Amino acid sequence: MMNSIAELAVAALKWEANFTPKPGLVDAVSNGAHQDMDVTLFRRSATSLSSYFESIVQVSSGATLDRSLRTKIGALGRQAEATMYQTTNGVNTHKGAIWTLGLLVSSLAITPDAALADILTGAAALASLPDEKLVAPKKSYGEQAQQKYGLGGAKAEAQQAFPHIAPLLQWPLNSQDDWLRVLLQLYATVDDTNIVHRADLATLRNFQKQAQQIVADEQPVLANSRLRELDRFTLKMNISPGGSADLFAAIRFLTWINIYREEHESSWKNYISHLKPQNLSATLSM
Repeated sequence: MMNSIAELAVAALKWEANFTPKPGLVDAVSNGAHQDMDVTLFRRSATSLSSYFESIVQVSSGATLDRSLRTKIGALGRQAEATMYQTTNGVNTHKGAIWTLGLLVSSLAITPDAALADILTGAAALASLPDEKLVAPKKSYGEQAQQKYGLGGAKAEAQQAFPHIAPLLQWPLNSQDDWLRVLLQLYATVDDTNIVHRADLATLRNFQKQAQQIVADEQPVLANSRLRELDRFTLKMNISPGGSADLFAAIRFLTWINIYREEHESSWKNYISHLKPQNLSATLSM
């Protein structure tokens, strides 16, 4: 049984970390294209974000979707990043997830009975508002790639209401193979700026093409030899589709929310009836 929206967000991050196989990414049996990360580190990092998601729920419940809320969420996000880096000794495990899931958790807390499509739309509205306390940051990998290659990155994905998430919420999600096919569809369609940063645009397109071939094959993904070829390719090129991993966790979070609302309707209504905005002004100075 779920105890809170925040608990489910953390569980989705841990589920993503544990999901195996994930070519190029850290999973339960491989560190993928990473020398500084393993699944244990990801689990610790996810646990450290619990208070962040709880705070997002608290400031968003009963709130108006406006610049004030966006600024509060931004401050909480920066605190969460600091917590993550402290937990991981400086390794970026979940910066993208702090952004993506933070927006989705906020949108859900504002309208807890909204359809998933409306939650995505609410998150897009939040992402499109200015963070009034943000000091001109160093350009992210996504922004650098957008400038150089005309790609979007995590910010554009959110502002467009997560176009790579929405259609996949309609796919069959009943087995490990179903979920792996969803992950590969993300690989095939997301212009993952993590890959461009580590390699170049041509490598991203090659990676996407290989993933699309696996999705298109009419056979179980786990039995497809192309999957192992894709894994070898990610290791050879030292690329990691981290942007896809964040969206994968978000899909798991949203589907769990839907399942819980449908199968435990009375518990859900009781939970949201007790959500009360809390004064977090003392913690929102960052």
